[in-house]
Amino acid sequence: MEEGQVARFFWTANGSFVNFDLHGDGGGQSISDEQGRAVPEASGDLTAAFTGNHGWVWRNRTEAPVTVTLRTGGDYSEMRAP
Repeated sequence: MEEGQVARFFWTANGSFVNFDLHGDGGGQSISDEQGRAVPEASGDLTAAFTGNHGWVWRNRTEAPVTVTLRTGGDYSEMRAP
């Protein structure tokens, strides 16, 4: 994302919950915008603080498998999964 661009998002852990970190990195900069523990879902606007990669890491701390569904829209050039 370019600095100042905005992407709308909604994600859900589909009936379960996850820990998450919404963060960005690029050009020698990094930021952790928001973190959560045992969260079932979240929504809002992600505004790029600088040009670079911006997104989430989710961690399942339960014993059962969890599927995270992410819906986005707005200003970004690509979406990647590790």
